[in-house]
Amino acid sequence: AGLQFFSSHNKAALKAIFLPVTYSFNPNLNRAPFAIMSSGDLLISITDPIKNDQGVVNSYISYKINTETTIAAFDDRQFSVIRRYSDFVWLRETLRHQLAGVIVPPLPEKAVMNRFSPEFIEARRRSLERFMTRCADHPTIRDVETFRMFLAADEDRLNKAKAEAKRALASSGTSSGASASSSSWSFSAITGTTTSPLEKAKSADDLKCEETLNYVVNLEAQMTNVAKHTAALMKRGKELSDGLFDFGLALTMLGQHETESLRPALSKMGHTSDELSLLAADQVEKEQRWFEEPVADYIALLGAVREACDRRQQLRRAYFSAVGDREAKQGLVARLEAQAGNPSAETKLPGARGAVSAAERVEGEAAQELDRVTARLLGEVARFKREKADDMRKVVLDYVTLQIEYNRQMEQRWADLVPEIEAIKVQDPPTSNAADSADGLGLLVPPAPAPAANPNAPPQAPGLGAASGATSHPVPQAGAAEVSDDDDAAV
Repeated sequence: AGLQFFSSHNKAALKAIFLPVTYSFNPNLNRAPFAIMSSGDLLISITDPIKNDQGVVNSYISYKINTETTIAAFDDRQFSVIRRYSDFVWLRETLRHQLAGVIVPPLPEKAVMNRFSPEFIEARRRSLERFMTRCADHPTIRDVETFRMFLAADEDRLNKAKAEAKRALASSGTSSGASASSSSWSFSAITGTTTSPLEKAKSADDLKCEETLNYVVNLEAQMTNVAKHTAALMKRGKELSDGLFDFGLALTMLGQHETESLRPALSKMGHTSDELSLLAADQVEKEQRWFEEPVADYIALLGAVREACDRRQQLRRAYFSAVGDREAKQGLVARLEAQAGNPSAETKLPGARGAVSAAERVEGEAAQELDRVTARLLGEVARFKREKADDMRKVVLDYVTLQIEYNRQMEQRWADLVPEIEAIKVQDPPTSNAADSADGLGLLVPPAPAPAANPNAPPQAPGLGAASGATSHPVPQAGAAEVSDDDDAAV
């Protein structure tokens, strides 16, 4: 009864108490999923997640970033800093604004529910470490001062950098005369409407970028479909684990009510089913980490590629907006020059010509920035495709290796049962007739009825008959057929 109660209310606890089984695992999978490694001169790991209690709403998890490097730009060879999730968000957004066209690796999504559970914290730690190692391995991001500062700066210096970046972003959003290095023109003009028919014409680079965006969108849809079916497989794996546990419990209880010869085999089979339940649960966890999590991560990475493509498209719109602004100012100059002799027009003409010169500079800067970002984006996409092919090959190989190992262990545990079941000797109880057989089954058999008496038969002499063990023969009656000598001899 106690086992039945636990089985229906807390199967996981019952498994942990009664079935402490440890399973072997392929040593080739003891590395991190995706096998994302920092460059040899910049190794980053994230450890020691700690909950910082500041009330129900403001509590957060901090993480320790450990860095080992031989890069001369760093003062120390080994150092560590403490960061929280919002710090990583700030870093990524800053890199996106500073490095237009670069595919900035994705971060794990924000969470509201269960954000302090051990499973969630560990999954986020792995994702943050993957983010940092990808940044460290990126040829452009790893050399950006913001990234290096994030690795080494104390909390005060980080907060000052955040404040400066916020002021710079606010200034770039309101200024119209800043230089192209600050990309101020791109933030002030990206939402403008098209004023030049030139935007409708597409260059070779435009077509390449559109092709890239279509490739990413289609691939993202297919990867999302894989993720959906992967989640369904994980659900079935959990159901299989629970079903095997219930099956094992039922077999064990059945063994308690069977004969002595079958009881050990049923109990052993029940225990094997319990072990397979743990094996199935362990397999689900491994598949989640080694397949489901990498697939979800790559969907997020495709979103980062889309962000880079969208940013290039924003710069293209900004460029054509600058072209339209320059054309409008040139039109004003032409109208003013047409009003020769008009004192008011002659007064406005120098300012209008100066505005044209400023617009031409902004247009030139916008064109240079668009060309630079386009070249960077196309290079990033080529690098992404090359690394994606290798990463997905490893993910698929890991998944196949998991299935081989899992099915091998399942087969081995079932195979171990065969000799024990074959060794069972079931002995039939001895039987001589139907009555004995019935007695062996514990049934009550009534005695056979006595033969009916013959009223025409003469009385038997005392001492004869069934009681004395003698055999009586019937006497022929009158009118009955005579018995031949042969027949009589036969009787």
